[in-house]
Amino acid sequence: MVQKILLPIDGSDAALAAARVAISFAQCQCAQVYGLMVIDPYLYAGVGQASTLGQQAHSQEAAAWAEQHLSVLRAHCEALKVPFQSATVESSSVVKGILEAQKSLGCDLIALGSHGRGGVSALLLGSVAQKVLAQSPVPVMILKA
Repeated sequence: MVQKILLPIDGSDAALAAARVAISFAQCQCAQVYGLMVIDPYLYAGVGQASTLGQQAHSQEAAAWAEQHLSVLRAHCEALKVPFQSATVESSSVVKGILEAQKSLGCDLIALGSHGRGGVSALLLGSVAQKVLAQSPVPVMILKA
């Protein structure tokens, strides 16, 4: 039985559509949902006050962006009476951020959307869902949106 579902989203319509399905699944399982946003780290490595101000601005903007999208998940969970917690992870690799969050939160399922790109597009762009599926120590539910 699934108890904790990690639900990473990227803010896209496809991810949010997949999230709705995953939250309905969580309701059926009486599971808790952990909404996750992986944020790119601040890349400017300058020195002095400009670097500090830039890093603060980046952190505030990224946190607001993440909260905007996680609040959509929170509202959907509340409507279905599904326990919800949100998390943000700073990582230059979305896959690494998802896998680290799964481990630290103790989630026993990762549910994420896939854009369903195929052929050359999938080969060139890679797939976060495919990489998470290959590297995850827990089951992964991929929801094609």
